[in-house]
Amino acid sequence: SSQLAQSPLLGPRCTDAAWNQGPIMPWVWKGYPKGWGKGGFGGGKGFGGKGGGNGGGKGYSNRPQALPETFEVNPTTVYTGTVITYYKFQGYGFISPDQKGVLPNDKVFVFWKNIQSTDRFPSLLKDSQVQFTVSVVEKRGVKTLQAENICGLGGVPISVQDEVDQKKTFVGGQNLRYTGTLKFFSPKQGFGYIKIDAGFQYDKEGVPEEIRVEQQEMNCGGGNPDYIENLKVEFGIWVTQKGVFKGYNVTLPGGVPLPAAEPAAA
Repeated sequence: SSQLAQSPLLGPRCTDAAWNQGPIMPWVWKGYPKGWGKGGFGGGKGFGGKGGGNGGGKGYSNRPQALPETFEVNPTTVYTGTVITYYKFQGYGFISPDQKGVLPNDKVFVFWKNIQSTDRFPSLLKDSQVQFTVSVVEKRGVKTLQAENICGLGGVPISVQDEVDQKKTFVGGQNLRYTGTLKFFSPKQGFGYIKIDAGFQYDKEGVPEEIRVEQQEMNCGGGNPDYIENLKVEFGIWVTQKGVFKGYNVTLPGGVPLPAAEPAAA
């Protein structure tokens, strides 16, 4: 269990934080971004590789690739493969199956809500090995393949954040919780700022009154955070290698997940 840091102004309190809630579906995929080319998005010279702006070069259009009419899906078949790319904050990517020629185009679309994960912000790492099933979905009038039940080899849940957390340095320890006010969080910018309640004592010097929080530390129970202003929150504090203090695993008081963004219309 996690422990709430004692503040002379607030008094001591303990709470069992809800670290990892089941995925909520905050939005739905609306097709590939315009100009998505080799290695990234288009626009000017392209982000991350070839593929000029507005779809120039060898890129995908807004329409997904259609399945051959003769292709049949067995939803119980388990495939293994490698994550060839995953855009964490867009929530999608692609898997290359190990068995070539079995699935059309040797590439399967993956959407974040189909990842079986214990993480507070489900995602996949490039080049990681996974197993999955497939289903036929209709996107923009086109029938295409989508990966389902994505997990680690052997059926273990995907756990990316635990590995990342182990490398972090925390103020007072990973399970110590502080309270404050989330002044704002902007999904568009991917960060926000927390004003820490006065009166806390720290085991490290230089903790400021306000700290930045990144999107991956906004615990919405597996969902995507909405725009937020002036909300009382509970959080840990970690220190980057450059000595910057930031918010960790931000929740509502008592460890309750933050409100997730409303699902977008399909």
